[in-house]
Amino acid sequence: MGRAASSEIHLPDPRVALNQGFITLRDGIYYSEGDAAPVSHAATTRKALRSVRLKPGATLNVGPYRFTGVEAPEGFDGAIAIELVKPLAEAASGLATRARRLTLASLRLPKRWAAWALAILVPVMFFAIPAGRILDLPWRDASKSTGVTGDRFWNPGPMLLAHQPIETRCAACHTVAFQHVRDRECLECHARVGHHVGPELKPAALFEGARCATCHRDHKGIRATQRDDDSFCVNCHRGIAGTIKGTELANTSDFADDHPAFRLSMLDGDSVRRVRQNSDELAESSNLSFPHDKHLDPAGVKSPGRGRVVLECAACHKPDASRRAFEPISMERHCRECHRLEFEPAVTSREVPHGKPAEAVNVVVDFYANLALNGVRDSFEKAFGVPGEGLLRRVGQPSEPQRRVALELARRKAERVAEDLFEVRVCSTCHEVEREDKGWSIAPVRIATRWMPQARFSHRSHAHARCEDCHDVAQSTDSRDVAIPDIGDCRECHAGSKPVEKKVTSSCMLCHGFHDPSHPWNPEDAKKKPGAVAEARGAR
Repeated sequence: MGRAASSEIHLPDPRVALNQGFITLRDGIYYSEGDAAPVSHAATTRKALRSVRLKPGATLNVGPYRFTGVEAPEGFDGAIAIELVKPLAEAASGLATRARRLTLASLRLPKRWAAWALAILVPVMFFAIPAGRILDLPWRDASKSTGVTGDRFWNPGPMLLAHQPIETRCAACHTVAFQHVRDRECLECHARVGHHVGPELKPAALFEGARCATCHRDHKGIRATQRDDDSFCVNCHRGIAGTIKGTELANTSDFADDHPAFRLSMLDGDSVRRVRQNSDELAESSNLSFPHDKHLDPAGVKSPGRGRVVLECAACHKPDASRRAFEPISMERHCRECHRLEFEPAVTSREVPHGKPAEAVNVVVDFYANLALNGVRDSFEKAFGVPGEGLLRRVGQPSEPQRRVALELARRKAERVAEDLFEVRVCSTCHEVEREDKGWSIAPVRIATRWMPQARFSHRSHAHARCEDCHDVAQSTDSRDVAIPDIGDCRECHAGSKPVEKKVTSSCMLCHGFHDPSHPWNPEDAKKKPGAVAEARGAR
């Protein structure tokens, strides 16, 4: 926040610094002020003079403004109110009076001599002294020993946070005087950065004339800077289908009116296929039967332990630690309460293990074999449907024929229960089950977790919206339905690169990145010795 037009919270008052401070979220809202005291004589980076937590009800004066922490609305992490309590009009007369007092005449300085002095001082201070170090002039060592290097006179602004350790060592990046920073200096630290395309498309020729600083411009503030206009992307992607033969990409020039339908990554066996949302082939093959309409029934679903339970999206979809995506769905955490794997509920609450068909069969066989030999009368009769008790509980030593009869009774019961478990009552409710010569097999569940891996999307940024605003699944009866919103839904809130009232201006870089780690810029660079930038980091 500050007076600069680029500030996200603009405070248009001359009594506020260009970059007055910034607000961060660290277990609550913090205001930190950083545009007041330089870190060193040669640095433009400012150290924080104060850092204040803005709890609800807390107030803070920033120049003529008053910041007040307020209770955050539902779906937001925090909120503040900003009020102009000292309008500029009230202070204008006092400022004008003080300004009139300070003139050359009041200092008893003749205009001609003052003009000549300034004319000489400006080139000496702002060119000769800084050039002494760059051009190795005679006064280089003297200016360096006195701390008057003049570097900050040429420094156009604060560097990125990641570059601040080398801020006072201009030569780390500016290796050739009065020339732009070259890509080789950037790649000394960023050797493993990915290119945009693979070597088969000849990126050097494709991006001829472009350099790192074409998009990444330093000395523009402490936050990461990159181009946010679409011209660099659109120059190629407006006619990408004709430029690159055989590409599956479609032409695009603006999100609002010239962007193709989203292309989703669909799991297909052990491979991934990419399907446009306007394709007839858009169907998920998860090998799972899950009707959303039954689970989101307003009347609720029947829970063995809690009766009727009304489920919401958040019952299964839990945000991960970043709150950008969601944790994987788990049988143990999200399903087992209702979908119990009991096989003889009249006798025991024991369940078979989930996801392991062979072990599930062994549990059933072992249970009935033990019951046939050691079961008490009540359990024996409920399980087998005949009067009696376990063979070893009867009077006398059992004979071998009796043992075989008891175990055969257990085997037949286990087969019937296993068949019912896999094919009728439990497993087949959700899974695709096949019976084979050696038992049953369950088709592996494949649920996509990243539908558009080449795009950036954060649920945290959309926390103000309800799930059903984008994912209309309340009437979905088939797990093959894909609930990802299409581009039309996104355009209800997102404009293109041109600002539109009550919409989010959305450039290419809002959702897409340029560098692809799978296409190393130059694999050989990773083997080089540390260069000027790396040495400067070590020498700080």
